[in-house]
Amino acid sequence: MTLKDIKAGQKVVIQALNSDYASRSKLFDLGLLPGTQLTLKRSLSWSRAVQIYVRQTNLIIRESLAEQVTVKIL
Repeated sequence: MTLKDIKAGQKVVIQALNSDYASRSKLFDLGLLPGTQLTLKRSLSWSRAVQIYVRQTNLIIRESLAEQVTVKIL
């Protein structure tokens, strides 16, 4: 299951990052590392992005990056 597939309000933990080096480094810079817990706040349908709450910060990431994050529901 990827970050794109979960519903608003669900808490998940990141299992793996399935992406190329450039995308992986962007995710690492945002603090999205394997083992990190986060909550999906909402999916923004008009911009094809997702808003997540991670480490006391709200982030909005593109759908293409969200598809690269494998998660497990808590």
